[in-house]
Amino acid sequence: MTDTKPDPPEKACSLVGRFQYHFGRLEQKIDQAVIKLLDLDERTAQIVTGSVDFAKKLNFVRTSAYGQATTAENKRFADDTCNSVFGINTTRQTVIHSSFEPTSDGSVQFRRTVAKDGRVRIDDQVWDDKEFSKHTTKMSTLEADLDKLIEIIKPVPFDWNNSWQDMYHRPSMRIPLALAQAHGLSPYDGTPLKSDGSDVQS
Repeated sequence: MTDTKPDPPEKACSLVGRFQYHFGRLEQKIDQAVIKLLDLDERTAQIVTGSVDFAKKLNFVRTSAYGQATTAENKRFADDTCNSVFGINTTRQTVIHSSFEPTSDGSVQFRRTVAKDGRVRIDDQVWDDKEFSKHTTKMSTLEADLDKLIEIIKPVPFDWNNSWQDMYHRPSMRIPLALAQAHGLSPYDGTPLKSDGSDVQS
């Protein structure tokens, strides 16, 4: 009989790739939420979502969704959903920053060196099929929850034609302004700023 068992490295790469596939879909949902909250056009959306790291985008979505929610249930849903995504992002650190090898029983051995708080340790974990399945199932659920969250949120009121100082002094404007300012982007059209903070086109 022909042995139909998958090649061990191929199976390990398939499991790791599937995990990252599902995580990538979560980030797409976070980007959709940011785009809706800031009411971005296609060009500006690419600049903003491509310039801001995952944790900052997720925190912006969580803060905005919680602030907009009008019921305790929706506030809890926003918090729980985004906190769960933060949790899976922490799990992702193991997958994306570790070397990995197949084990003799078909599991995947992750190993990485972590230097933190003045100490060095070896993070050594073994995931079997059930462990991978647990995380991918959770991410599929979170993807559906993020779709619901995107339906709930509304664009943050923001007049792009007002002056920088006028926008800065409005409490409701500080989140999108900070997002642009922190990444060297114009609050008017998302284009990069000069080193002195002025618009490149000005």
